[in-house]
Amino acid sequence: MEELSPASILNDESVVALLNDASYSGRREMLKDVLIISFISSLHLNEGRQLRFAIAIEDEVVKTTHLHRFDPPIPLEARYLQSISPALSGDDDCFIVEGGVKYGNTLMIVGTAARPQAELLPSFMYPRPIVVSANGPGVICLEIGDVKIIYDKGTLKHSNRSQANKLWEDIALAFVDKVSTPSKQVQVLAYGLYGNPEVDAELWELHKSDYINITKDYCPELLSGVVHVIVREIQRADHGGAFMLLPSPLQQDSLFRDKRLYSEIRFELSEAIHRVLALNSIYTLALQGKWIYPNGVLPTTPDDFPFWVKQIVYPQLTNSYIDLTKQCQRIANLANADGAVVLNTLFGLEAFNAKLNSRSDMTAFPVELARFLGSRGNRHNSMASAISSLSGSIGIVVSQDGNAVCFHRLFEDEIEFFELTL
Repeated sequence: MEELSPASILNDESVVALLNDASYSGRREMLKDVLIISFISSLHLNEGRQLRFAIAIEDEVVKTTHLHRFDPPIPLEARYLQSISPALSGDDDCFIVEGGVKYGNTLMIVGTAARPQAELLPSFMYPRPIVVSANGPGVICLEIGDVKIIYDKGTLKHSNRSQANKLWEDIALAFVDKVSTPSKQVQVLAYGLYGNPEVDAELWELHKSDYINITKDYCPELLSGVVHVIVREIQRADHGGAFMLLPSPLQQDSLFRDKRLYSEIRFELSEAIHRVLALNSIYTLALQGKWIYPNGVLPTTPDDFPFWVKQIVYPQLTNSYIDLTKQCQRIANLANADGAVVLNTLFGLEAFNAKLNSRSDMTAFPVELARFLGSRGNRHNSMASAISSLSGSIGIVVSQDGNAVCFHRLFEDEIEFFELTL
């Protein structure tokens, strides 16, 4: 039956709407075969191990990451995926597939690359990569930007990040201010550009409002993506974990029985977020023909400008995504310890192994939350208690079975919660 076929994903309204865009025309023809081959391959084993892999179909011109090519390319067939996929982590790496006349109209695995993190990429720009992954026997996932659909043995499940995006609208303002503050232009806006050229004051004033608007639009989406990547990395450990964002400095000792507190706040994750925001805004402006650096930084020939943007600026941006993913993985690793990882609202790392105090009085919670917590364990109850006692706080709990719940109290009296669908 058609509805039981992996190719039925292509009939989903959200997928149809995306693939109707002309930028997907070449890749759209390959996608059906990639879905079917991935499904068949997911049923195979390699020396008793279940296959887990990711396949990306990239835009012909703008690449999301550096490709390490095979020589010669490998046909996209289940037997080859069975033999080579154990060499890669499907969460970190992917196979890049190309087709066309030069390959005799056969789909070929042309190489490997870092897996594009769809959660972190802006939904409003880029010819976004198409990623198909096998996540278990008969379970495959299609990701195109914000659209994420899981095919699980004949049923379709959708992921939705829009609810989480709303959490970061207030927090995002601090990031936007840091990235666009004139006194910090050299440190922040020069990220990734050779020679660290200073911002031209006249050009900056001319394009500053556009730059800030781009950053404002993207920042909540990026922060939501960071949270989703951390959650996904915790899920991979099959252990569960928790992390929270609290107003800084951390002085709420009554929230914890114990914690491993750093003597200074560690801002590696925060700086990685700043770098992505800055480079994305620089790149977006440049695509519009707007530049904020003095003459001499760019080729003098106008025709060279698009080439320079794609070959110099864009690779730096993609590298910043890879670095941001690594920083998310580091936070997730800390969550493997009992207790919670504590971040401030700028995503600076303050502590881990922070054991939360419980509150047994369920009557203090709203009815819906109390009912939800009644079927959950100490980790969820402790997090809800901690978040409810502190305005401007957010807490995420990942269960050992992989379910993730977000609790938040953003300057309101009542704590809210929802499940994160990944």
